[in-house]
Amino acid sequence: MGGLRGHVIPGTMFVSFLIWWLIGEVLQNGRKGGNPSSSRRKTRSVAFQPLWYLCQGPTISKIPVEPMTKVIFSVIGVLVELPFANSATLYDVHGEFMAKNLPNYGHATMYCFFGLSGVVDLVMWYKVLPPPPRFDYLVLSLAFWMEGLLFFFHLHGRSELNVRLHTILYITALTTAAVFVLAVISDEILLYMGFLKPYFLSLQGNWFFQIAFVLFGQNPWKSNHSNVEFATILFSFHILVLFVIHLTVYTICRDIWIKIRPLNERLWDNGSDEEADLNRVENH
Repeated sequence: MGGLRGHVIPGTMFVSFLIWWLIGEVLQNGRKGGNPSSSRRKTRSVAFQPLWYLCQGPTISKIPVEPMTKVIFSVIGVLVELPFANSATLYDVHGEFMAKNLPNYGHATMYCFFGLSGVVDLVMWYKVLPPPPRFDYLVLSLAFWMEGLLFFFHLHGRSELNVRLHTILYITALTTAAVFVLAVISDEILLYMGFLKPYFLSLQGNWFFQIAFVLFGQNPWKSNHSNVEFATILFSFHILVLFVIHLTVYTICRDIWIKIRPLNERLWDNGSDEEADLNRVENH
């Protein structure tokens, strides 16, 4: 699906996940900052340390909501691209590929790989198989690699403006894939993933929206030299503005947790002292 809906749907999915990742990172930093003894508590979430974020709460934290959502989103994407768009037919009566449906199959394939990432997350969470460490990072990297590959070969016969917009998209996807691969093999870059994950996802999600409204909005851009050149400048502003937004949010949240950390530490210490006193009484 190459129209407005075909670009708004993946953009919405990416933006939804980047918002969730931002929230998850804030809450995760809060738990680390507010509970200095949490690293010594052997909970499943600490031992597992998945790519995705757990929900808060004694009951819902036991449910892998994010991987399930990833799989559901992927299934919805495939359904929208193929049967709902009347594009599920791959061959015509002569046994030839139906060219008009192939772009939809490309988009559906992209969703399948992100769905595979969700399935791997579930397999790791429920310990169905013992994969290598950070295997979920590797599989999500594969999904971004395939997104970049599919869009790289998605440009034949398109206008110069269309090619420029999608070229920027697949470069971003391949860069995101490279970052996740580095997170698999490097502990140093893993420290920055809390910032990098939502940032690169925001670039892709917002650029999907940009492509949708540039090519299929109420006033589509003409494919001329000026518009093609400005598309690159526009993406540069996306990089700049989103970086400032993410850095601001990250800094504000960090400062908030630093300010409330002493209070949380006192509460935690008082709770620990009371628990120790209670244990001494029970022992006597």
